[in-house]
Amino acid sequence: MVNKYIEDTMMKKFFDICFEFEFYLKIAITCTIFQQLFYWLLHYINIELNFITQVLLYSLIGSISFYTMGIFIENVIKKNDTLREKLNVRVKQVKKQTFHSFTAKGIIIGEIRSFIAALIILYLAPEVDRGYSLLLNLGWFLMRIVVFDFCFYVTHWLFHRKSFQKIHLKHHEFPDTSSFVAGHKTLAEYIIVTIAECLPIFIFGYDITQLCAWTIIGNAYNLEGHSSLSIFFIPSDFHDLHHTCFKGNYGIQGFWDRVFKTLNPPTKKPGIMFPVASLEKIVMK
Repeated sequence: MVNKYIEDTMMKKFFDICFEFEFYLKIAITCTIFQQLFYWLLHYINIELNFITQVLLYSLIGSISFYTMGIFIENVIKKNDTLREKLNVRVKQVKKQTFHSFTAKGIIIGEIRSFIAALIILYLAPEVDRGYSLLLNLGWFLMRIVVFDFCFYVTHWLFHRKSFQKIHLKHHEFPDTSSFVAGHKTLAEYIIVTIAECLPIFIFGYDITQLCAWTIIGNAYNLEGHSSLSIFFIPSDFHDLHHTCFKGNYGIQGFWDRVFKTLNPPTKKPGIMFPVASLEKIVMK
């Protein structure tokens, strides 16, 4: 009986690690695919990108992808009763809220922030042309998501200490979240998170095609993670629990929370897009 318990515990830990690595790997693979598309496109039309052009491209792709995917999640997926029910990942129910509507002022300020952030990142970070090497790009994205997750974990954990909570409280105005809550933050938080975003680029360098791919996929899992839905990247109610409980689950996914023992155990979403959770469900019966 004791041996069976130990075996089950070890098996569960194994699946937990695989579950978290599955997320990292999915981000890295998807980013690599998009990087190849950007690389081929830029070389097909034979455009030489100077510094300002790179900043504009990076900023523009980030803005367009953010609003397009957010609107699609909120106005297409969530408006479809079947899809909303099927993809819902929320376990802890909360009272629904009215979210802030978009204003011209808010959009303009957001675009200015985005442009300045892109300008600073590309000015300070070292540029490295990695071309079309699949392995180099996959390795870059895999290292970046793991390191960025660590940087984000540290800053996010600090945001929940009493000395820094005021910076982060705006983001937590909505326990019942919407995709666009991903961008609902104070200027101070935006600056600090942007710095955390920069650190992996300073370590590994960047290729503009990599940054374009990263900003699209980063927006995708950030919007999805705040939507209370599990569509493609989000395999559990991990971040949903963070918003409803205001503690624990400080990382992007559970790896660093598991390491530092701040994990609020999420409910895993099995399915074709999340094979590890499905396999665990079968094996652990």
